[in-house]
Amino acid sequence: MIRLLTAPFISISRKDHNRQSEVADNLADQLEAGQHGIAGVMLESFLREGRQDYDPTGENIYGKSITDACIGPDATQRILERLATAVQRRRQ
Repeated sequence: MIRLLTAPFISISRKDHNRQSEVADNLADQLEAGQHGIAGVMLESFLREGRQDYDPTGENIYGKSITDACIGPDATQRILERLATAVQRRRQ
């Protein structure tokens, strides 16, 4: 069975967007160990980390989510590099 895993859904039990890195590390470990049942991973990522409530007066912070809290670009890059390395190791 091939699965598409969503790090935000897996980590939602604590409502902490930063747990996506922890979940992605676990998935990378599985990939390195030879797991072929993972077809993809979804991350909640945006230009700025976190979330904000919508401000109808227009005082919103550009690039910050008004829905779910997201990881920022630095965390996203680290996660994607970690997963890419894991896939490369699995292929060796």
